Amino acid sequence: MWRGMAARLALCVWIALPTQAWAGATPVAVELVLALDASASMDRAEFDLQIKGLAAAFRDPGVLEALKNLGPSGAAIAVTQWGSVSEAKVIIPFTRLISARDAKAFGFRISRARRAFLASDTSIATAIVHAVTLLDENSYFGDRRVIDVSGDGVDNGGLDLAAARDLALNSGVVVNGLPIDADGVGLADYYRRSVIIGVDAFVEPAADFPDYARAIREKLIRELRPLGS
Repeated sequence: MWRGMAARLALCVWIALPTQAWAGATPVAVELVLALDASASMDRAEFDLQIKGLAAAFRDPGVLEALKNLGPSGAAIAVTQWGSVSEAKVIIPFTRLISARDAKAFGFRISRARRAFLASDTSIATAIVHAVTLLDENSYFGDRRVIDVSGDGVDNGGLDLAAARDLALNSGVVVNGLPIDADGVGLADYYRRSVIIGVDAFVEPAADFPDYARAIREKLIRELRPLGS
């Protein structure tokens, strides 16, 4: 996968990759990859807050209402963890959510997820490229395709973040950001400048790790919306 990733990064600045419009793909309103930071800057307690906050969001009435408003097509959602260059892993593969029952079951699966690794670097570029690959290769076809990157630091992994963002843009993928500014360094501004990209891309900052649960809830409500709304 990662050899292909390097090749795609080299090409993405000038070629638009085809979308996943193959015969037999299941149509959904939204394809969403939730990419969670597993770099070393997150200690065990902080990572647990991230997992618990995301799991709780899929029980939240506002999120359940947003999912209901998508109609019978629903959303296809996957969860990944990322860290250093070449370190990204699918924790929960793409799952179609239509009902509140689906969402609550998905949240339970998230709550049982374990940390995949303790990465030394923070490669947001890896998170984006990995997520674009997942969006291109899954069996769903979404009206909108979104990557939701959560993290508590700037990209320092060495992979070309600008090229990764171009890859997403050329693939018709929106990248949104949830910076966790626990150190008070203005991480939200960095995410606005250097991470998010695409039509209506946005940042939903968390002031600290306990605030993550609120931020991811609000973010999901905005992301789980029908096309054009």
